[in-house]
Amino acid sequence: MFVACLCTCLSAYGQQITAAITGTVTDAAGAVINGAAVTVTDTEHGTVYSAKTIDGGIFNFPHVPIGTYTVRVEAAGFETAVQSGITLVLNQTARLGFKMKVGAVTNTIQITGEAPQLQSDTTQVSTLINSRAVTNIPLATRNYVELTLLSPGSVHPDNSQFNNGDNTANGARPYINGNREQSNNFVLDGMDNNQTSDNLLGFTPSPDSIAEFNLITSDAPAEFGNFQGGIINASIKSGTNHFHGDIWEFFRNDVLNANQWENKFAGPGHELPRPTLRWNMFGGTIGGPILRDKLFFFADYQGQRFDHPATSNFITVFTNAERGGDFSQISTQLVNPTTKQPYPNNQIPLAQENIVAKNLFASSFYPTPINDQPINNAINVFTQAYNADQGDIKVDYNVSEKLRFSGRYSQAYQNDPSSNSLLILGNGFTHAPIHNVVGTLTYTFTPTILNDVRFGTSWITLLTGTSFTPSIGDLGTQLGIANANSAGPGLLLLGFGGGTAPEPNAGTILTNIGSSVVDQDFADTVIQFSDGLVITRGKHVFKTGFQMWRYRINTFYTGNSGAYGSILFGGGFSGDPGADFFLGYPEATGKGASSGGTWHQFSWTFAGYGQDDWRVTPTLTLNLGLRYEAHTPWVELNNRQDNLNLVSGAIEYAGVNGNSRSLYNSVYGIQAFQPRFGFAWSPAWLQGKTVFRGAYTISSYLEGTGTNLRLPRNPPFTPTEVTAQYNTPSYTTEQGPGGSVPGDPFAGAVMYVWAPTVQPAMAQQWNLTAQQTLTSSTTFQIGYVGQKGDHLMVPTPYAQKRLVNGQVEPGLYFQGNPALLADISTVSGTSSTGYMTYNALQTVLQQRFSNGLEGQVAYTWSHCLTNNSGYYGTWGSATQATPASPYYQNLYNPRGDYASCYYNSPNILSAYATYELPIGTGKKFGGDMNRVANAVVGGWQASTILQFHSGFPLAVYNATDSSGTGSRGPRPNCGIQQKFGRQSSFSSSGVFQGYQWMSPLGFSEPAPGTFGNCPAQGPVYGPGFSNSDLGLMKNIHFTESKYLQFRTDFLNAFNNVQLGHPNVSYQCPYGQQCSSGAFGLINTSQPARNIQFALKFYY
Repeated sequence: MFVACLCTCLSAYGQQITAAITGTVTDAAGAVINGAAVTVTDTEHGTVYSAKTIDGGIFNFPHVPIGTYTVRVEAAGFETAVQSGITLVLNQTARLGFKMKVGAVTNTIQITGEAPQLQSDTTQVSTLINSRAVTNIPLATRNYVELTLLSPGSVHPDNSQFNNGDNTANGARPYINGNREQSNNFVLDGMDNNQTSDNLLGFTPSPDSIAEFNLITSDAPAEFGNFQGGIINASIKSGTNHFHGDIWEFFRNDVLNANQWENKFAGPGHELPRPTLRWNMFGGTIGGPILRDKLFFFADYQGQRFDHPATSNFITVFTNAERGGDFSQISTQLVNPTTKQPYPNNQIPLAQENIVAKNLFASSFYPTPINDQPINNAINVFTQAYNADQGDIKVDYNVSEKLRFSGRYSQAYQNDPSSNSLLILGNGFTHAPIHNVVGTLTYTFTPTILNDVRFGTSWITLLTGTSFTPSIGDLGTQLGIANANSAGPGLLLLGFGGGTAPEPNAGTILTNIGSSVVDQDFADTVIQFSDGLVITRGKHVFKTGFQMWRYRINTFYTGNSGAYGSILFGGGFSGDPGADFFLGYPEATGKGASSGGTWHQFSWTFAGYGQDDWRVTPTLTLNLGLRYEAHTPWVELNNRQDNLNLVSGAIEYAGVNGNSRSLYNSVYGIQAFQPRFGFAWSPAWLQGKTVFRGAYTISSYLEGTGTNLRLPRNPPFTPTEVTAQYNTPSYTTEQGPGGSVPGDPFAGAVMYVWAPTVQPAMAQQWNLTAQQTLTSSTTFQIGYVGQKGDHLMVPTPYAQKRLVNGQVEPGLYFQGNPALLADISTVSGTSSTGYMTYNALQTVLQQRFSNGLEGQVAYTWSHCLTNNSGYYGTWGSATQATPASPYYQNLYNPRGDYASCYYNSPNILSAYATYELPIGTGKKFGGDMNRVANAVVGGWQASTILQFHSGFPLAVYNATDSSGTGSRGPRPNCGIQQKFGRQSSFSSSGVFQGYQWMSPLGFSEPAPGTFGNCPAQGPVYGPGFSNSDLGLMKNIHFTESKYLQFRTDFLNAFNNVQLGHPNVSYQCPYGQQCSSGAFGLINTSQPARNIQFALKFYY
């Protein structure tokens, strides 16, 4: 006779921040034992939970805090069995099986051995990383969201965005299982942790404060809602009966780093300096008892000083010759915009110089060139700092045996100022105060009935903008531009295309000057309440509950055109942007709001759910759930919003004349029901070492869509944002950016329209997986994961005309109000006509901590397709993806944009590992060495993060709308593609300038009156990604629990060049083939190798 404990662990348990223990008690022959006393003790807090086995010998503890437990089983006529060291992790269930030995109950058998890791009770697809791994693996800037990239199905086209230090306003989020970056739901201790309007992350806990990290990527149970991509769930540590904590300092400096690839183009001896870097992160944690076994606390603080010292950057200004009208260095033939006659030798008579250009060239604020080169002929000194302070305080209180309380308050403040030595460029600022509060009450009515109440709030303010030094004065007015300084001192944006010309004689690629001053003050608040009940009845665990979220957005926004406005020059009149400015002929102007107050929108989400986790047999479990989730439409607090009727074009005001307050329809009823079904089967004939799982679920998600396209932005409630396009040289620079017309708030305005059918996205997810135990600490999982998403939010160009048999005809919308259409400038709409599909093979090899080693390897082979990239796309010069325009090329053929997702990487491989070298005191080798020797050779640890993925499909943009319909997403025609890969490219002077990834000869301008036939994404894929981060740690122990850790992290350890995307802006006249210029050229990369030092003290 013997005692054995069989544990199959780690199946997720709902939207709780706790875990669960379940199991059976049998005798040696397998007969169940009913009425056995089962006691579960939390070894860190002293809390004791008791229950008795019911029919089938089953016991359940469905709601216990994460931590380490001892389980004790007593039954008359049997020896007592005790299993210790059971570690429960976030949202997980441990299933135990006790076989009791006949004997006296006073005899105790201590069970040893580790449990296998099979997930045999639930059916979602998830990845869990414990606190030990979170703190040990090398995370640049210690951003826990980067952990999401270690899950199968997760990817990002620019990993450097996780490391910019600004995790909220400009931080990256993963693209999971073919979903947009905005489709994730962040949860912290069960509390909503999202910035609502732009789907950003709220509070970012430090890795040392995180107890567990759990990412659910598919088929979540019924307790979870409002997601389409991943549910990124983290929990903050709690205090225990022993004081514990750590203190740390992390440090990075550019002297430790390798130089960027693009900085070395000019060759040895002529390299540009390494990007300057001064980064320090410091802080500490402390936790312990206030009243032993009763009341506990945990607190942490983290500060970040991410300073970019003064950096000299080249910019491009007009050469001395160009200031005199001599553009002879440009290879493009310039023409007189009014006569269409060529300028001999590209020399423009001074008599045609515009007054604004003349005054700018004479201004002391516009720099004179430092050399005779057409590019990189001036210097601006740029400085930037990112400073942040944050912390948490958490209290856990065991009020009684039946009542527990947990409460947490988190706060952060981020500050990101920047400045330029050239006052004409302005200075930037970002402020972001962040708060997150949550309280949880758990009451156990009986051992089989438990109630959990959670309440909390989060509020986030993002304040960003641009300011000018007062000494610059009203520069726009001084240059002769009308309406240039109505919003303040400085200079409005004068745009010439910006950037740096890779081919000097291709044109004057001038640096933009001034600023449109896009100011925004976004204050987002979420209030959450939930009440959940767990009832255990025999083989069933029933979960039911109610959840409620109230979202509030208080916003001031100037609009994309900015409070100062802009005047843009594109080269469409003379053949060159700089020449157009010299002549004074802009192609576009715009001006937003500088005042008008704050508008207030709010929305509710109500949800109810029920789920039965039914253990049909000892080897088969069914998860049967149903969720009802209703998202109320956005309304303005004072009804200060209006919409346009898509058919009549009539202006509809909120809450009057029978109009709803939201001005679009609600989606309730049967469409709001979401079934969640799954099974887990572990065949007995496979000895419990294999489990097969399958699931099908439906969920909904309300995407934030940003701020610029919301209905409160419309006149007459918000000051008009006026934009204009000029197709003939009829408007000149000195006329300024325009503005609202007195008495007519709609004149020249941009109207924002929401379709009446707008509704939350609906995601259908499914998976079929198999998981196999390889050793007591190692499992392998392989599975098919699929998803279909409908009703994705899409920016919609409702003013686009139709193309019928090659002829342009009026569009189908707003035809009942031609006077308004003639009065406004354009229409920017919102609809939910997007859709996507995703199919993937996903595999995971997981090693639980054993013999000093833990880690995971994940591989994904997948394909994602969609008809729209969404509002945001991706950003940054080093990104490897180029999303298609968020607007359909042809509004009347959305199916024509159905192509690979821009973030579709067919092959993704990721891995992480930590390893304690088996050398030193208490280890396999040198276990009895003295303290001096151990201090040198003992206590070493290594860690790594490995990420590899193939490239992303590239979207190629067309510079002109060949269809003539006003398309906002034109594309060229695709022919036979010539992909060169890493083919070196040189300028006319023989200087290396990057890699020519693809040839423009594979594309052509569509014929007039036609749309381009290139797919929205592809057919060419960009460069792949290969990165290895390594960490090395040395622990010096003073006692068992007190030790000092020296740490070095090598980020991009092998200094692989992670190429950015090629230039994909195609511009070539119809009927011609263009083979020169910057198209297809890659000249940017992600960061080179960085080395990070750290010193930590644990106690």
